[in-house]
Amino acid sequence: MKNTLILFLAGILLLATACSKDAADIGADPGRSGSITRFAVHAGYMYVLNLNEVQTYALSNPDKPQLVHRLPTDYGLETIIVYENTVYLGSTTALYILDISNPAAPQILSQTPRLEVLSGGCDPVVVKGNYAYSTIKIIENICGRTGFQSALLVYDVSDPTAPVNVGIYSLGVPNGLGYKGDYLFVCDEGTDRVEVFDISDPLSLQLTNYFISLTDPVDLIVSGDKMIVSAKTEFRFYDISDVADIRPIGQIAK
Repeated sequence: MKNTLILFLAGILLLATACSKDAADIGADPGRSGSITRFAVHAGYMYVLNLNEVQTYALSNPDKPQLVHRLPTDYGLETIIVYENTVYLGSTTALYILDISNPAAPQILSQTPRLEVLSGGCDPVVVKGNYAYSTIKIIENICGRTGFQSALLVYDVSDPTAPVNVGIYSLGVPNGLGYKGDYLFVCDEGTDRVEVFDISDPLSLQLTNYFISLTDPVDLIVSGDKMIVSAKTEFRFYDISDVADIRPIGQIAK
């Protein structure tokens, strides 16, 4: 939740202080969140993650949100997104897909198994069409155990009751991610880069040479042709109208 609020404030701050049109444009949609977030709002309800349950709050009276539902899960919930009226949860053990046809009472549609070598990783998720992209970060004493594998996973979620893992791509210490068109941006602390994958064929991703060098990138927001990247000590702002020629357009120290 803290990371989401920081990114939200970054967008507002840039909009308020920008000296150029390019910089101002990126703040025009400050309500977008990154992929590392523990709450989401949809159809008058807010979904909040505890470590082993999803809590649903009715927002009919925004001054007094009312807890209306609890959905128990296995331990280790990390992140949440809503995509096309479906909720995707990242956890340290699985990818969950929730049915919110009744937004007041989410129900689990599926829970993916995970290979032992990927156990214990933090798990942000983004979804595009019939495919979900999730990073698994393994760090000793934080998300898992050394010697295990950090990776980008790809799932076919065309049947949300039976998602299928269709790709595993090794990375250093991956964090948040987002996409524009056929390109997926992945923060990787292990390489001090934002890596860029061509996802035009979701069954065979290609790592491009369009990476951004940045120390300890944590999360990002893509909004049209602009992108905000949150690193540990600063925010960086980029023009990604041409992914083959990504241009820095500003930064803010944390």
